[in-house]
Amino acid sequence: MINLPRKHFRKTRDLAASLNKNELYKWLLTIGYYPENYVLPPVFNVSAIPRKKRFYSYTPKTFRPPIFEQIEINFPKTELADRTFGIIEPTIHNDIAYEIAENWDEIVRVLFNTRNRVYSYSFPISIDATMVGHTSTIRSGRMIYEFLEMAEHDLVSEAYRYKYLVVTDIKNFYPSIYTHSIAWAAHGKGFIRQPSNRNSFAFYGNRLDKLFQNSNDGCTNGIAIGPAVSDLIAELILAAIDIEISKKLKESDGYLCVRFKDDYRILCKDENQAQRAIKVLQEEFKQYKLSLNESKTEIKTLPEGLFRKWVGEYLKIKPVKGDMTFNVFKEFYLNVIEIDKRNPNTGVIDRFLADLRSSKYELYIPCTMKDIDRSISLLLLLAEKRIKAFPSILAIIETIFSMYTDDEFRNVIEMHLNTLLERLVSTSENSRYLITWIIYFLKSNKLAIYQKHSYSDPILNAVNTNRKSSIFNNPEFVIFRSIAKSKRDISMMEHIDVFRRP
Repeated sequence: MINLPRKHFRKTRDLAASLNKNELYKWLLTIGYYPENYVLPPVFNVSAIPRKKRFYSYTPKTFRPPIFEQIEINFPKTELADRTFGIIEPTIHNDIAYEIAENWDEIVRVLFNTRNRVYSYSFPISIDATMVGHTSTIRSGRMIYEFLEMAEHDLVSEAYRYKYLVVTDIKNFYPSIYTHSIAWAAHGKGFIRQPSNRNSFAFYGNRLDKLFQNSNDGCTNGIAIGPAVSDLIAELILAAIDIEISKKLKESDGYLCVRFKDDYRILCKDENQAQRAIKVLQEEFKQYKLSLNESKTEIKTLPEGLFRKWVGEYLKIKPVKGDMTFNVFKEFYLNVIEIDKRNPNTGVIDRFLADLRSSKYELYIPCTMKDIDRSISLLLLLAEKRIKAFPSILAIIETIFSMYTDDEFRNVIEMHLNTLLERLVSTSENSRYLITWIIYFLKSNKLAIYQKHSYSDPILNAVNTNRKSSIFNNPEFVIFRSIAKSKRDISMMEHIDVFRRP
């Protein structure tokens, strides 16, 4: 009997293989160019790409694309650590996308190798079974669906056959990727390291290696976090590793292995198998100059580890949908904060904010003039607990803003955000993410900024000056739109809605 992960793997393979190469290339240049929507305001949008498919030519012996630095967006992950997203210079990014699209058949053969028994749920291109052969616009939303299908459907459905669950991931994955390993994964490590092959640009893997190096100031370690081309290359490398893992952790011996990005979950029959699985992963990661994250490696006795602990707690305190009084909203809010304390760095605050609105963006929170001031204050306090949620908080405030036109309400929002902005500017090096979103909100809603500042950071400066000159400014690409146009084209609520279909 074919297990559910293998069925999913085959279905994804068929959809991936059917993609039109030209459409894939355009998707990578547009939908896939910037990081996910919660990272940057909607002014960062690709609306035009060049007609030419390749900027930098090569011969088997020479390939010299220019060297560029990425533009980085530092996103505070915890109080002590940042997650750094990268934006690749457009011409280099163009050629990476073109190489991927042109060699798509070969890449699909690696991603979905028939010998692979580690089933990936993180195919990074938006595909939809109702649109065979075409890409979709739902990038982040599809990844959420994929994770939930793996973790809360397929894995749970198969778990009754097993006793233990191994949970682990790769330490510092994207910054640790060795660019030479792109060619190893694409063509086979033994083959591409032969003297006649390792420096030959006749192989697309070596061309991608050089392009990724030169997109990152010539470095051979690390690829940008955020662009879809990076996600695809990460999948290519992991798929090659997974083929080797599959040789040692065989389903016939009692293993079932699934993966979401670099997060591995392995069902085992006994504890000895679980220990062996960890050793095999360590060995195979090492072959690609990667290392297992020991601090996140656990062996759990089933059913422990199958479900997100916070979900059950959250469902108990979630009120019935509909308009809330301030007291109901306040208690809901305080309970969510308690759940977040017990389950740090999970999605409970994101779920809370999503449940404050309907699918048509109607709000359930108290929005009367009597309650607005304290409702907004409580929402803004959440930003310090879950910085990733800040755009969602601003989107809710913008929706409230659209309900009122009087000066009293404008003044309330203006005052709250300017107070927060001034506090953040004093530590702007560590607060660029929040400052960028506040400035976009104030300017797009024609609110005053009490104290004017200048910023050296290119992303922050682009929003502050409402000009693209401080980010990559190639005339063949349109990768920035004005604040006024962004406001006309899309609301903040629509922008952060990962399941929205235009």
